[in-house]
Amino acid sequence: MGLLAPWFLAGAALIGLPIWLHLLRRFKRTPQPFSSLMFFERRVQSSVKHRRLRYLALLSFRVLLLLLLALAFANPFIKRNSAAASRRTLTVIAIDRSFSMRYGNHLEQAKSQAHQVLNSLNGRSLAQIVALDSHIENLTQPELDRAPANAAINSIEPTDATSSFGEFTRALRVLDQSSGMKIDAHLFSDMQQTSMPAGFRDLELGPHTVLTLHPVASPKAVNWAVETVSTAAHVYDPARTRLTATVAGWGTDSATKKVSLVLDGKVLASRTITVPAHGRAQAEFLGFNVPYGAHRGEVRIEPHDDLAADDTFPFSVERSDPRRVLFLYAAGRARDAFYYKAALESASDIGLTVQPLPIEQAGNTDFSKYAFVVLNDVGDPGDRLARALCSYVSRGGAILIALGPNTVQNGRVPLSSDRLADNRETQGAGFVDAQDAALSGAGRFENVQFLDTARISAKPNGRVIAKLADGSPLLIDEPMGEGRMLIFASTLDNSTNDFPLHASFLPFVAQTGRYLAGTADTPVSVVAGTPVSLRRTRNVGTAADVIGPDGKHEMSLSEAAKAFSFDLTRDGFYEVERADGQRLLMAVHADRRESDLTPAPAETLELWRNTGGAAARGTAAGSAASASVGRQTQAFTFWRYLLALALAAALVEWIFASRYLKERQTA
Repeated sequence: MGLLAPWFLAGAALIGLPIWLHLLRRFKRTPQPFSSLMFFERRVQSSVKHRRLRYLALLSFRVLLLLLLALAFANPFIKRNSAAASRRTLTVIAIDRSFSMRYGNHLEQAKSQAHQVLNSLNGRSLAQIVALDSHIENLTQPELDRAPANAAINSIEPTDATSSFGEFTRALRVLDQSSGMKIDAHLFSDMQQTSMPAGFRDLELGPHTVLTLHPVASPKAVNWAVETVSTAAHVYDPARTRLTATVAGWGTDSATKKVSLVLDGKVLASRTITVPAHGRAQAEFLGFNVPYGAHRGEVRIEPHDDLAADDTFPFSVERSDPRRVLFLYAAGRARDAFYYKAALESASDIGLTVQPLPIEQAGNTDFSKYAFVVLNDVGDPGDRLARALCSYVSRGGAILIALGPNTVQNGRVPLSSDRLADNRETQGAGFVDAQDAALSGAGRFENVQFLDTARISAKPNGRVIAKLADGSPLLIDEPMGEGRMLIFASTLDNSTNDFPLHASFLPFVAQTGRYLAGTADTPVSVVAGTPVSLRRTRNVGTAADVIGPDGKHEMSLSEAAKAFSFDLTRDGFYEVERADGQRLLMAVHADRRESDLTPAPAETLELWRNTGGAAARGTAAGSAASASVGRQTQAFTFWRYLLALALAAALVEWIFASRYLKERQTA
């Protein structure tokens, strides 16, 4: 017997209140002399003893009511054993289908053992089949029928995703809390060390869960893989092409591997390298020819091993002529483009050339021919040109707007129409978000002095990615339809700052150029499961499209018109057409952490099993473990019953009090 909240017993002191009130009623009346009582009506005199008894009963119920309330809030309980086995058992059969299960016949072993466990259950046991990789997929609902469960096991195929034991444990905890049943979980996996979460706490099982592990890993699993491929996504000069491939081995001896560079199914070159034991080696290819257009490339190693899927590494490469950037400047200021043009065209492998043009001559320009447009302190571009530029950006174009004295005099930012004011205080850069895609690798703008800047405020949907020392925005990334717009609070020449004279100017120009041209968004290869952006707004009616590695369209018509992104889940090549009209050839590869087949230590796996609620398992087998789950001690509380008695006491007290008041009124 015990109390969960003993401090509430102090409320029992309130029983003194009704006792005190009743004592106030026990006073004696002083007899008063009266001349004659003949005119008073005769009545039967009530018994004083009877009245006292009734008062005491009222007092007792009032005291009892307060005591019951105090006890109810103190929450008394007793400990008693409850049979945990009274819970119905749900057998969860989880099969790892991650990329590493392609090794040898690991997946077939896992499915065969899963069939054995399923068919060994008695006919009244519920069973559920789940597939495990980076997430959990329920292939069946809990059911008694074994035919759908066996069919679900047979249907499992390996994916190109990683496995996550932390995600599996989280799913078991949710099932433990929501199902009201004991969970007898069986996991069939190669038990990779890389599948373990960063913190062991993420492996803690629920109090009613018993976990049995069925390892299918080979005792001496060795594997070689093409771990990484590094090359440019865009080629503008074939003589400058360069590709570096890293070949790694896990649990391997020193070996010689043939590394081949393949483009559109044709072998362009081969190298022979020696991979040290448990180590890495690189193969480099220089000056290989890439025809115009987008191409599917891969790096292969030979001979193949038991996990042949990671012996190739896909990448995409596109060759094109350099794209033009339109630089618009105010009349009479032809030298404004000098610094920007020199910086952008000197950047290596950027594939952009600058075409300066006075703003007055841009009225009939087809802006879609340009990678992006630069407005360098042009003042008021005029309504017609502003509408044309807004339409260009909204359809997926990009623009860099540099502000200066001409724009400040006009009082508004071109295209965005934000009001601005002049700021003539000389100051340096304060905050610079070097992690943002528009400024990645551009540095911190050290020692740059801005003599004359425009003071502007970012719109709610705009991102301030660089600030001046006083905290005012220096660079704002503002979306417009499907396009993007960068607003720079100074000019791109040396008229209002000394930025072009510092080393950080060239990486700033180059990176913002890549960002606006979209080349920073097209990596040569991404990990399976990476989402690709399809659109930025819902307002554009143009549909996107994704064609998978098997040549089939991956989205329905409704998804193509509404989806903002799409997950690239399979190894191979995806053809992506975004809503802004941009076409991408995306190469997808499995996470190379899955190539490391080193199993988790047996001690770690044993600790994981022992985090469940049934500590006395006795045997490693799941059925024996669940049978050994005995009786659990639980706290049985009485507060509900005490509240019910308190309500009954309150009702009786009200009845007695009503009669007492009625007698006093008639007395």
